[in-house]
Amino acid sequence: MRGGVFGATGYTGRELVRLLRRHPHASVAFTTGSGGGHLAHENGLEQAADAYMLALPHGVAATYAARLREARPEALVVDLSGDLRLPTAAAYKHWYGHEHPAPQLIGQAVFGLTEAYRDRLAGARLVSNPGCYATSVMLPLLPLLREGLVEPDGIVADAKSGATGAGRSLREDLLFCEVAEDFSAYSPGRTHRHVGEIEAVVEERTGKSMELTFCPHLLPVKRGILTALYVKPTRGTGELRRALEAAYAGSAFVHVVDAPPRLSDVVETNDCRISVHAAATGRAVVFSALDNLVKGAAGQAIQNLNLAMGFGEAEGLVSAFEPARTGAGG
Repeated sequence: MRGGVFGATGYTGRELVRLLRRHPHASVAFTTGSGGGHLAHENGLEQAADAYMLALPHGVAATYAARLREARPEALVVDLSGDLRLPTAAAYKHWYGHEHPAPQLIGQAVFGLTEAYRDRLAGARLVSNPGCYATSVMLPLLPLLREGLVEPDGIVADAKSGATGAGRSLREDLLFCEVAEDFSAYSPGRTHRHVGEIEAVVEERTGKSMELTFCPHLLPVKRGILTALYVKPTRGTGELRRALEAAYAGSAFVHVVDAPPRLSDVVETNDCRISVHAAATGRAVVFSALDNLVKGAAGQAIQNLNLAMGFGEAEGLVSAFEPARTGAGG
C-alpha cells in the first residue's frame, strides 16, 4: 500500500511517516510540508497513492480531503484535523469559530475512534480521526455511559498533555523557557474544541446527552496525556471495572489496569490504559493515559487505515502492555 502524508513536518505528520515506514504492508509514496525533501501541499494532490493521510490544520484539511475525494474516490483519505469530526456545519462554526471549508463532506466520514466504530471502518474511504484529548475521554467513558453505570450529568474531565499536543507552530507560550518547570491550565470549562466532538459521539453511541466540564493542562513534557474523569457511579467501582474489561476484552491496545496509569507506561506505544477507583461518597475517578501523538493521533490513524484497507488491525503498531502474572498461590 502506498501512503501519502500531507503535513509531514509537523509532530503528527512525522509520527505518521515513522509508523508507515515500519508498517509491513505500506510504503511512503510522498510527503508534503516545509523544508527540503517535501512537496508543496498542492503538488501532493497530483501524486498517486492508495491512502492519503492529512496532518494539516483545521480549516485547511477539509479542502484537500474534498479535492482528493473528487479526484481519487477509490483511495482512502484519513483526516487528522478537526474538520470532519462534528455532525453539522452549525456545530463546526460554534466550536471552531468560522464557516466549514467543505460542507459537502459533513456526515460523510466515519469517525475514527477505532474501538467504538470498528464495524464501520472496514472498507471506509473517508475517516475523521478523533482529537487526542477526546480519545482519552471517550475510551473510558463510552462503555460506562452505555451500560448506565455512571450518571451523564456532572462529569468532569481533568486532563494533562505534553507540549507536542499544541503542534510545531512558533508560539511564545510554548517556548522551552515558558514551559519548563511550570504547569498551567488553558481553555477551561467548555471552551476547548474537543468538547464538541465528545458530546456528539456520546449522544450518538449511547443515546445520552451531556454537558461535559473539561479542563486541559499543559505539562512540561514532550508527549502523553493523562486524564482523570470524575463521575457519579450508579454501581460499585468493581462493576465499572468489569464493564470496561468486557468492552475492551478483544482490544489489542486498550487495557484496564489496577494502579493509576503513568505516561511512561504508554509513551511511544498505541496503548490506552484505564483504571477505576472509589472516591468520595457517591463519586468515582477513572484514569486514562495514552500517547497524544500515537493513540491520540498517528497511531490511531494507522489503526483505522489497517481496518479500512483490510490489514490486521495491529499491523505496524506497538503495544507495551503485559498482563500481570498471577503466582502459584494467587
